Amino acid sequence: MLTGNILAVKQDDFGANLDDKKITEASKIDLSQVTLKITKLADISQSDKKSLFELFNKFKLVILECEPLPNPQDNLLALKKFFGSVKRHKRSDENGIVLVENLGNSPLATTYLATTNQAHLMHTDGPYEMEPPKIVAMQCEIPSKDGGLSQIVYSESVYEYLMENYLQELHRLFTYPLTITRGDQTATRTVFVEKEGRISMTFRADSIISIAIPLQLEKVFRIIKNYVNDPNNQFIFELKANQIVILDNTSVLHGRTSFPDNEVRKLNRLWFDGISEYAHHLEFGFIPKFKFLNN
Repeated sequence: MLTGNILAVKQDDFGANLDDKKITEASKIDLSQVTLKITKLADISQSDKKSLFELFNKFKLVILECEPLPNPQDNLLALKKFFGSVKRHKRSDENGIVLVENLGNSPLATTYLATTNQAHLMHTDGPYEMEPPKIVAMQCEIPSKDGGLSQIVYSESVYEYLMENYLQELHRLFTYPLTITRGDQTATRTVFVEKEGRISMTFRADSIISIAIPLQLEKVFRIIKNYVNDPNNQFIFELKANQIVILDNTSVLHGRTSFPDNEVRKLNRLWFDGISEYAHHLEFGFIPKFKFLNN
């Protein structure tokens, strides 16, 4: 995991003015470790299927590099067999797909960062949903020529950082719930949840949603926000055309850097509930290396 000091920076400064080459080099990602080349997902071999689950469980993310299809979304939709039913979003089309692209001055920009060219701070998807998606898949059709880089932070690294430096505050994240609201959707839960020895994380902090934060969590919430939005703590990479990144939404936070308003960038996104005939192959959340004592 990458570690680094907390940066006392303004929210609008996160993810802005990053030099693409410098920041991707600094993150030192070996993308070959998490990339699986597939000709066509509908015809995936048994060995590639095995690799898909192994990579997902080990790294909590997989990048599928697919051969171009007449309809690129066919590869994305083929993931339903492995990752379960599609969870719909308010902007989903008939297949459940949400387009992630800059819509300029659209009124949607005030509610959905995915319709803008702005930086998207680190978050897990659907924290305002009663049941957030277990898996997020994003397919790149057109990458931006400049900016629009994908950012990843492991929730386990957040846990370990707090464990080492803010143990009392970490304990509160399992105890005191906060409420996240977007429009008419709202959900109340703790940031960290432990179930059967595995820990999952839910987090979002930006101007689009509203958050009711208990007094006991105000300090640690700021600590997390600064930690996850510090590029020194992120894996940063460019998602290329015909690639699909698959994320464990219970143990990975993701975001993206800003890109020029005149750039075309188009992604297709799907949410999955994780309930499929292959569910027994999937391991969600993380097992902490060290546990704190409740007393």
